[in-house]
Order: sequence, then C-alpha cells, then structure tokens
Amino acid sequence: MRHALLLHALATAGLFTGLGSSSFISDASAETAGHALAVSVDDFYYRDTSNEPTDQTAVHEKRLRAFMTALRDDVTADGRFELVPSFCASNCPTDGPTLRDRLRAASQAGAQVLIIGGFHKMSTLVQFAQTVAIDTTSQRIVFRKYFQFRGDNDEAWQRAERFVSEEVRNRLLESRSQQ
Repeated sequence: MRHALLLHALATAGLFTGLGSSSFISDASAETAGHALAVSVDDFYYRDTSNEPTDQTAVHEKRLRAFMTALRDDVTADGRFELVPSFCASNCPTDGPTLRDRLRAASQAGAQVLIIGGFHKMSTLVQFAQTVAIDTTSQRIVFRKYFQFRGDNDEAWQRAERFVSEEVRNRLLESRSQQ
C-alpha cells in the first residue's frame, strides 16, 4: 500500500510492462550512444502517514523542492546526461496530466527517459523513496528502485538526495550500456 499512488499511476497508464529490472532503452536512445542521454525529471510526490502531532507539510514541501532542485542539478552537472525541462508543474505527481501524457510531452521535448517518483514518510524516523525511469519512446520501465532513509531533517534529505542521484544516474548508464 505504501506505493499505491505511483503504482496506480503506472497501472492507469498501462505501464506495468517491464516492471522487473529490465535493461531497456529504446532503439532511438541507442542511436545516441556516445552522446548525452536526454533525461527529464518530474517533481516527486510526498505522502506522510507518520501521524506526528506537528503538521510538517510546509517543511516537507521545502525539503522536497530542495531535493528536486539538487537532483536536477546533479543530472545537469554530469556530462553524460542532458536535462530536458519537465513538462509538469508541481501538481503532476497527484493531480496533473496522466502519466501517458507526461511521457508523450517529455518525448516531444527530446527526453529519452522520464524519471518520476515519490516519498512516503512512515514514521518519525523512517522514509521511503521510489524512483522509476521510463523510456519515453517505448513507454517501458527502464528501472525502478526503492530507497529507505532515516531521519527527517535537512542533513538526512541531503544525504538521501546524493545517494538517490548517484544510484539513478548509474542505473541509467548501466541500462544504456547493455544495448
């Protein structure tokens, strides 16, 4: 249940094909081997079911924005990737266009891969993050990965971002090299 929103979005878009650890980036992506991989990163969603007595919505929104900015900055700074601006506004993870429409828009903007994801705060100290990379041409999942991190302060979020960013970029490159 903890990943229900993202899984529902994937099911609605008909993207359960290739949910395993498939190493797949479309032939259009393979043609650009040796060139930067064009990636678009949509804002992630955030869900808090920790039932803490203090409303931390504003703090979580701020940390999530900082996380997304840092993730995009990491992609931009890595010469193996080209960041394609996201079609989505901040409401995309929950109330925005369908995932299929987001994939189409990302593809039309030149992105070969769309990265989506979300966070779920389970308790005071435990949070889960999920990232999914989807080939925009085939609309198949390149990979998905779940992360767990401890803490809910700026330092914990920064550590999580560095780890998630490195893992996402490495997994994309592995998928690309297996062409």
